[in-house]
Amino acid sequence: MNLIAGVVFAAVGLLIAVLSILNVVPGLTGTGVGMILFGGVVIGMSFINRVPVEGSEMSTPSTLLNIFFSPSETFQALRKNPKWLVAILIMTLLSVTYSNLFLERLTVERVANYSIDKTLEMPMMNDEAKRQIESGRAQGIADAKDPVKRAFGAFSTFAGSVVMFALLALLFFLVVTAFGGSIYYWQAFSIAVYAAFPVAVIRFILNTIVLYLKDPSEIHPILGQSSLIQDNLSFLVSSAENPVIYTILASLSLLMFYWIWLNATGLKNGGDRVSSSTAWSGALIAYGIIFVFGVTLALLFPSFIS
Repeated sequence: MNLIAGVVFAAVGLLIAVLSILNVVPGLTGTGVGMILFGGVVIGMSFINRVPVEGSEMSTPSTLLNIFFSPSETFQALRKNPKWLVAILIMTLLSVTYSNLFLERLTVERVANYSIDKTLEMPMMNDEAKRQIESGRAQGIADAKDPVKRAFGAFSTFAGSVVMFALLALLFFLVVTAFGGSIYYWQAFSIAVYAAFPVAVIRFILNTIVLYLKDPSEIHPILGQSSLIQDNLSFLVSSAENPVIYTILASLSLLMFYWIWLNATGLKNGGDRVSSSTAWSGALIAYGIIFVFGVTLALLFPSFIS
């Protein structure tokens, strides 16, 4: 990634956003804004230099395999030669594949209509807003079926992942530095990516299996898009009656704990002079932010998980 690539992405995103607002290519405003944001992140990252570090190296295929079985050694190798692009591309492919399988299994009409119905139930919706949303129902379903817009959606998934990992890496960098450790930004970035990789692969495999074993009528059109795995205690309450408690219990999942442990392991082995307490602090702070964000969404939009 470099400055020129970032400028190109931002410029194309601006063009797409403007054309979408003018209804020349409707329905792509979000994609255009996402590309602008992605381009801005790429521009910022282009000014961050890689710092030579001594240590063992590992090929990209080896890092992708060994992160499952020898995470400490893998993060030590990433400390010398941070990698991330292939891992993000694979995670994007898995995410897009599952999304398409989910829509095929439940049908685009059911998922789109459910989302629109839940939007109409939001208390801040006035009569005029409801009429506008209702009038766009058919177009919304058509957009969900449009292969071109799905392709743009796939890029948005990739761009969103890069932005998310960039912010998470910044958090890790600040926490480690604040606690007296030493870690370079690209080391923190590769740790954030590789800690998420095993979780994404395992979640994709299990979600896909459950998707085809379970009756489609029993799958939640919104919650099912993120996870169908019952590795938490959310089954103890009804999402419709207790959306906040449901969200809290759902966040206490085995895969989430695995992700926290991988982040802590990565910070401990991917930086210099990073103590166990510092590594766990960084991992738990990241989890805390996600936890608060999820609970806030449940408070603001309870109808979407009911």
